[in-house]
Amino acid sequence: MSRMMTVLVAAALTVTPASAFTVPPRTPPGLAAAIDRETMGDGEQAAAVDASYRPDPAVRRKLADIMSEGAAKTGANEAQEMRQIVLSGEAVRQYEKVAPVLGYRANDAIDGLAFYLLAQWGVANDYRPDISRAQAAGVRRQAANAFASVADQVGTDAMRQEFGEMLMIQGAIMAGTHEAALRAGDEATLARYADMAREGGKALFTVDPTTLILTDEGFRRK
Repeated sequence: MSRMMTVLVAAALTVTPASAFTVPPRTPPGLAAAIDRETMGDGEQAAAVDASYRPDPAVRRKLADIMSEGAAKTGANEAQEMRQIVLSGEAVRQYEKVAPVLGYRANDAIDGLAFYLLAQWGVANDYRPDISRAQAAGVRRQAANAFASVADQVGTDAMRQEFGEMLMIQGAIMAGTHEAALRAGDEATLARYADMAREGGKALFTVDPTTLILTDEGFRRK
């Protein structure tokens, strides 16, 4: 995705569930429409919403069930791999390492959403330059506005953790595997990841992510 993401390669995520690319994360109804308004430039500045949460191991275990069930759509092995990734906490820890580089924080659902959107867009576009702090901040503003429209649907610590960590995990897998293929010079794998990310990205962006550009104001339609 970018050189900023090279730290994710050290995560030792030894498996790459394709479901991280192709199975959309479970998100509140209305979120995709709100993100669409943001990329169209039609979003309005929302009141600040607190999306932080206090992590609970029980929520992580529930999330492992949810994400492995989604991964099972692509195979039993995929389901087991995803369960192991979620329960190990490795992908979330790697997100926490790279988050400060982007100006993001741990244990915050808005930052998790912004990170996921950057990862999904970056892999779909096979984006290789650095992502600047200004660009990352622009995407976070869009994520905050979109999240505010559904905040009442994720009104507890547990719900915000489930939402945020699901996005962090899928984003970390996509960004890390893209970086690994880039370092290996594996253009065929990069193209395959891009195809999967373009298809999967339609769930939250509502459009093919390659029709969007990244600016200091966030994502905009070409």
